[in-house]
Amino acid sequence: MPDEAAPSEEEKDRQTFTTPGAKKGFAKRELFVGADLDRSDDMAGMEYDELFQYLSNTERRIHSVFESSQMRAYLNPQDVLESVLSYINRPAKRLRPSILLMAAGALGGPDREKLALPAAAGVELFHTWTLVHDDLIDNDTLRRGGPTVHEAMRTSARTKQRLPADLATEYGRDIAILTGDIQHGWAITFFVDCGLEYGIDAALVLRLIKHLQSYVLGNLIFGEVLDVHYGMHNLAALKDVDEDKIIEMLWLKTGDLYEFAGMAGALIGKNTCNFEDNEVQAIRHFADKCGTAFQLQDDILGILGDEASLGKPIGSDIREGKKTVIVYEALKNANEAQSETILATLGNRMATNDQVQSIARLFFELNGIGRTKELAANYISQAIAHLNGISDSKYKRLLLLWANYMLDRKF
Repeated sequence: MPDEAAPSEEEKDRQTFTTPGAKKGFAKRELFVGADLDRSDDMAGMEYDELFQYLSNTERRIHSVFESSQMRAYLNPQDVLESVLSYINRPAKRLRPSILLMAAGALGGPDREKLALPAAAGVELFHTWTLVHDDLIDNDTLRRGGPTVHEAMRTSARTKQRLPADLATEYGRDIAILTGDIQHGWAITFFVDCGLEYGIDAALVLRLIKHLQSYVLGNLIFGEVLDVHYGMHNLAALKDVDEDKIIEMLWLKTGDLYEFAGMAGALIGKNTCNFEDNEVQAIRHFADKCGTAFQLQDDILGILGDEASLGKPIGSDIREGKKTVIVYEALKNANEAQSETILATLGNRMATNDQVQSIARLFFELNGIGRTKELAANYISQAIAHLNGISDSKYKRLLLLWANYMLDRKF
């Protein structure tokens, strides 16, 4: 199935995208448009307009795929429909589907990039179900500038169903679990569409689904369990947890799906089932290094970012007791009094904003932030080196911009 006609320059610059009223559950929504993004001094001299336009275009294209999916007919009852579409209908960076499409274009040109569109939608929706479940595990109430699924359904249960507080909380959590489950299944249908509707080789489609549902899923759950485990224990009690272990956990949770997105796009672009192809492997390793850098930067933004821009709570990682490189490095360099201060607040879900800010300052002073920035920059440097053997093209240029953006992004 061919991709939709390319938009005009005027259409590309529009700030909103209005979906047809007959499309179930989709509403008028803001697009992620590069021209509106805040530019910091750190980004001075780095020209991201081309990347931002590509991300904006990916946002539009991915949303079109979601709209046209037959799966929407099975999103029932209303609470499930609203929950499944809630994160999808909010502005987002769409970094994972974008790298999949860039990788396909880098190895196959624009025609193969168009054929990779349903796989890009599948990766984005796969990522979305993990967010829904992760928000539930972390007890977060804000995602992409709006309430998390379990929080929205808790509120709905209180106001519409008049349930008591404890049952409303339980209802919200139950709907969030089921929402993630159906999003997971829906994600796989998009990969099936690659073969049924877009002519991608059936053997490649099956291999991608098998890899996603075994290797990637297994690693992701492993990383999430480690994150939960680490968060429930004092670092002093986790004798074998060091910087390498923490980075491994970050890669399992985040880098693995980025790696898959890059590899899937490369395989589709090159029209091959050979996972060991040199160019496929180059983009795979590029994506996995960038994914780790993304999470390291995310940890920094989770402490120092702007909540309105980030779209999720600032300081929640401290209150949840997340064991990050920032925490590890700070404790390694802390004196006894500083260590006691950090450990007294870390994992305290009732910590005040002043307490959280005090810990954030210590993270600066004790090089937790500095070390994390250094590591992220090293991963991006390694990632870029993997592209040396890839032929120059606009897609390679976009990949390079995308890599640098992992360090410069503010949300």
